[in-house]
Amino acid sequence: MAFASSIPVAAGCVPMTAPSYASLVGPSWNELPVRTRARFGVEREMVCYHGRVVVSDCTFVGRLFRQLARLVGGPLPFDDTIGPAAVVVMATGGGSSSWTRIYRRCGGRAQAIRSVKRFAGPTGLEEYLGAGLCMALHVRVEDASLVFESAGYCWALGNLRIPLPGWLTPGRLLVRSTELAAPCFQFSLTLSHHRFGVVLRQEAVFEDSP
Repeated sequence: MAFASSIPVAAGCVPMTAPSYASLVGPSWNELPVRTRARFGVEREMVCYHGRVVVSDCTFVGRLFRQLARLVGGPLPFDDTIGPAAVVVMATGGGSSSWTRIYRRCGGRAQAIRSVKRFAGPTGLEEYLGAGLCMALHVRVEDASLVFESAGYCWALGNLRIPLPGWLTPGRLLVRSTELAAPCFQFSLTLSHHRFGVVLRQEAVFEDSP
């Protein structure tokens, strides 16, 4: 719910607006399906999506990256298990939100991947992966899908950002949210290395919460 401000605005001044996915995307935001705009455009205290991983491929190099990623909290799936999954998104204030992705692993165990998306950094949007590691993100609309693309990695020390050289990073991460027949949508993740090509690919189908 929006509230009118009682503070007068000087003539010729434009009031500041809170950052949002819509403000980062710009006019092409209206090209997205209504359900996508509702999912990413309306802040809710907490929402849970249930679904299933339907595709999970990883090369030998990708498996190495998976193991190295455990040093910063394990932001990548540990294995290629196909099966039940869930995503819990919780508002953390200031427009930021925590994302917890829960995947079933081999043997019935579960893996929880936690990160925080926040409107900060050089592109206006970044994802905090853990242990001080941040990933800057570009967000855009492409073929009626909302696409997040990595734009560099850094160590975050308060407001200080220390960029990581390319050879220390796993490559370009591309995440796409695409509408399917209601109430379903597809989440796809691709990790591409400049030398080894696509090293990890995952696709999952989730249902919107009532």
